[in-house]
This record gives sequence, structure tokens and C-alpha cells, in this order.
Amino acid sequence: MELFKMAKETMAMRNKMNEMDKKLKSQIIDVEYKGIKVQVNAKNEFLNLNIPDYILKENKDKVEKLILAAFVEANKKAQNIMTEEFKKFSGGMKIPGL
Repeated sequence: MELFKMAKETMAMRNKMNEMDKKLKSQIIDVEYKGIKVQVNAKNEFLNLNIPDYILKENKDKVEKLILAAFVEANKKAQNIMTEEFKKFSGGMKIPGL
């Protein structure tokens, strides 16, 4: 019977993880950094990038730095949301390596 209980708990955890995954994918984060707009979901999947024409007229190095900074900002926000969702999922339990 113990094996059946473990299997049932494992399935429940898998279902909760699937729900969390769907929730993270559906949470859209819009970031604007000095005119560059980046859109990601909370699972840190990049969805959209918008660079205004006036920025594209700048030198290549400046444009690259602005794009990178916008992506870094979007990544931070997505990571924060993922961390909070995982805390809810794990009930505050600390799992090594995560």
C-alpha cells in the first residue's frame, strides 16, 4: 500500500508542477528600457522585441548594449516571478540545487 500512496503523491505533484508551468507561461511581462520594449513570459521565454527606428540610427555598440540591458531586465523580472511561484509550490521548503 505504501507504494500506491507514493505513486499517488507523485502524480499530484506532477499535476501541480504542470499547473505552475501553465501559469508561468501565461504571465506576460512587458519591459521597456530606454525605448526598447521586450516581452517575455514568467517562464523566461522571449515573446517579442520592439526597437524604435531612432535607436536603430545609433551606433551598433550602443544598440547592442541597450538590447542586452532590456533583456537582462526582463530576465530579472521573470526570475523573480518564477522564484515566488516556486515558493508557493514548495510551501517554503528548501530544495538543494533549486
